[in-house]
Amino acid sequence: MSELSTILSSALLMLIMIDPSDKILLVSFLREDFHIEDIKALIVRANLIGFLLLASFAVAGQIILQEIFHIDINALKVAGGFVLFKIGLEALEGGGMFTLKRERDILALAAVPVAMPLIAGPAAITAVITLTAEYGYLVSLSATAIAIAVVALSMFVALYMMKSVNKTFLSVTIRIIGLFIMAIGAQMMVEGVVGIYLLMTSSG
Repeated sequence: MSELSTILSSALLMLIMIDPSDKILLVSFLREDFHIEDIKALIVRANLIGFLLLASFAVAGQIILQEIFHIDINALKVAGGFVLFKIGLEALEGGGMFTLKRERDILALAAVPVAMPLIAGPAAITAVITLTAEYGYLVSLSATAIAIAVVALSMFVALYMMKSVNKTFLSVTIRIIGLFIMAIGAQMMVEGVVGIYLLMTSSG
């Protein structure tokens, strides 16, 4: 597999982890109470903060886990896979991944909850650390940048096409994505368990 195809496939994984449909639903709620220019500012700020957070985990996450806490990447896959499975199950059952608190200042929402945990949530953080461990910084950072750009673009498109966005359709889409996240989480747990087993048998 070439580096470009690795980046694109990793970007698709990050896109699934971040889930644009949830952000489109968020924009639809905000559109009812806030001016369009304020929402545009929120989209830019939230995605920038989200990217910086994920980039930080991509660069320092593996170092913190392995050098400070001495956590093996396979253990991270097991724990992260469980978190992904739980997040996907909640989305599958509830049709949504967030609750929005009413704020008078829309920009107060940019960092929390939009940037974190809606963009840089447990699923995306786990994925970006795993990508760095498996493919290196270039792939993980490039994939994250592409995914964030697609998320931001989808939010801008939804902002100007809000009348045609069907919230029921979005809820169904979130459930479908939740199923994919559950499957990815299950696969990560299996890979982690197999990796730990192989490590134990080789060292024994």
